[in-house]
Amino acid sequence: MESSTDAFFREVLAGRTPVAKQLEKIHGLAWEVVNPVLLDICRLRIAMLLGCHSELEVLNSDLDSDKIASLSQWAASDLFSEREKSCLRFTEEFIVDVSQIPDSSAFAVRDHLGEEGFVNFVNALLVIEQRIRLQLVWRKIRNEVSV
Repeated sequence: MESSTDAFFREVLAGRTPVAKQLEKIHGLAWEVVNPVLLDICRLRIAMLLGCHSELEVLNSDLDSDKIASLSQWAASDLFSEREKSCLRFTEEFIVDVSQIPDSSAFAVRDHLGEEGFVNFVNALLVIEQRIRLQLVWRKIRNEVSV
């Protein structure tokens, strides 16, 4: 099922089929190498932090509605496992300032996901973050052009 985000990217990249295909491929790979439910929780948190409302409307997984509603207070919520909390902490630090992520945050994620899982998680986060940031910029440009 195609989301509004997928349709938006396809529209913006019309006429640039090779670029669109590569972006779609790398996005798909991100979801293959990381648990999709875990990545979706992090994707939603990134969308919240960056203010990407269209991305918040996209639900890719079987996340429970209570968990989604509690996502902004994940640190204090019993709905999230320690694995999810460590990944959400890392995700927030990644979005705010990737150069200042404490080693303890990276080690916590690595302890839960393993070495290869950690590398895959970081790469998937980059793909998700950049896709959301591109969407925000392209939507802003389109709105300014049409005004």
